Amino acid sequence: MTPIVLFAYNRPEHTQQLLLSLLRNKEAAESELYIFIDGAKRDEDCEKVQAVRAIAEHIEGFKTVHITAQEKNKGLAASVIAGVSQVLQEYPSVIVLEDDLTVSKDFLSFMNDALAMYRDRQDIWSISGYTPALSLPETYRHDTFLVPRPQCWGWATWQDRWHGIDWEVKDFERMKSREERNLFNRGGNDLYRTLDMERHGRIESWAIRWCYAAFLQQAYTLNPIVSKVQNSGMADSDSHAGWHDHRHHVELSSKAIQLEYDLQPNEEIINLFKRHHDLGLISRIGYFMRRYNLGYHFVKKHILST
Repeated sequence: MTPIVLFAYNRPEHTQQLLLSLLRNKEAAESELYIFIDGAKRDEDCEKVQAVRAIAEHIEGFKTVHITAQEKNKGLAASVIAGVSQVLQEYPSVIVLEDDLTVSKDFLSFMNDALAMYRDRQDIWSISGYTPALSLPETYRHDTFLVPRPQCWGWATWQDRWHGIDWEVKDFERMKSREERNLFNRGGNDLYRTLDMERHGRIESWAIRWCYAAFLQQAYTLNPIVSKVQNSGMADSDSHAGWHDHRHHVELSSKAIQLEYDLQPNEEIINLFKRHHDLGLISRIGYFMRRYNLGYHFVKKHILST
């Protein structure tokens, strides 16, 4: 079984819920579980961080549980990059989860099967357990599809895809080309904007750099047509997922997925996927305010959250 890597912080209820959902997978008993718990950023977080540590220390049902508890706060981006890199030093592939997710009872079997099936297809960058609610064409007869954008809610990848990534994005200058930006935005017009904010220090995101690395390799991510992952932390005030964004709510499904090695990208589905992620007018204005430090956080807190 591919090892599972879980990143947790200060949400004990969500962490418990995720672990219980994983244990409903029969493969959990054969799986190594690595839990990385970040240190408290604020004094008021200490109690909840300790509660997460207590849950991790008492969890049973996995083959082995390895716990890394940070004394100081590293932040999610640094934690993910370091933690995944550490585990991939020992294993050829890895399954990655964050603490605000819930998975289906066949999540581990799907991820392990897909990792085994596509490990030699270098045009496939990662496997996603989460799939947005898309209205797929009735004529589409496959159980999976390929999109030019990795996703970070329950995903998996291989050692050779992860190692060697330029996390400093030294060639960001190439994005001055409108043609390059349009190609990158094939997975959603938020991609270049998010990378631009990350490079200018407005946000700290490992995920957008992961997306950019896949773009440089012209690689795809495999998605099931139904979601094996659900985000249960969307409403949290400190969630990276946002506050009132209902586009990402999905129902968990245990529908059996038939994998096909020769699966090819479908442009109609890629366009559906892009439209799902494309920013609307208000979101584009929010990006502009955040990018140029024009009171974005004040507007989000006092206007958009009411």
